[in-house]
Amino acid sequence: MKHHYSTIDNVHTTFSDIYASETKGESIIVHMERPTDHGFDYAEFILPSITCTKCMGFTEDELLKLTTFVKNNSSLIWEIAREDGDIIANVG
Repeated sequence: MKHHYSTIDNVHTTFSDIYASETKGESIIVHMERPTDHGFDYAEFILPSITCTKCMGFTEDELLKLTTFVKNNSSLIWEIAREDGDIIANVG
């Protein structure tokens, strides 16, 4: 992931540049991870739908909080990606 966004409660949030597709429109991948004794807990979301596509190690309550965080910060994530990133052609 290209852009480091925040670290809150030891959960690191990063996100990609904008992916563009004629069929799917624009999207951003948001990756969240937390170090553990044996590796990382992680969750991955796709914007703009705020869909969790991958998750391991977070409880249902924690995942709900992460989803709320992504939803509440999505406009700022889009703004940073547009200003500081690239638009990447996505053939998918």
